[in-house]
Amino acid sequence: MTSSHAGTAAAREWWFTLHPTERPTDEQADQFCHSDVLASGEIGWEQDPNGVCFPCTVEAPCLEDAVTWAAARLRQEIGVELVRVEIEMKMFG
Repeated sequence: MTSSHAGTAAAREWWFTLHPTERPTDEQADQFCHSDVLASGEIGWEQDPNGVCFPCTVEAPCLEDAVTWAAARLRQEIGVELVRVEIEMKMFG
C-alpha cells in the first residue's frame, strides 16, 4: 500500500512519531477512531499520562513526503496541529 503518490521514485517504509501541539479532545479522539481515512493503520494513536502521540509507518519515496502525508491526514480528519516529528532510524543487518 502506497500512502504518498508523489513522483515515480521507488517507495520505502518510513517510521516516525508525530506529536500534537496539545492533547486531542475527546471529540478528536472519537473522530480518529471512526475515520475511514485513518483506518489503514499507517497512523497510530498512543496515549499515556503525559500525553498523546501518533506513531506512523508510511510508504513513500522520501521522508518529507511521508511526514507531509501523515500530518495532512491528521489535520484534515481530526483537526490536530503538530509541534514535533521524531524520526526512528531502523537498521537492518
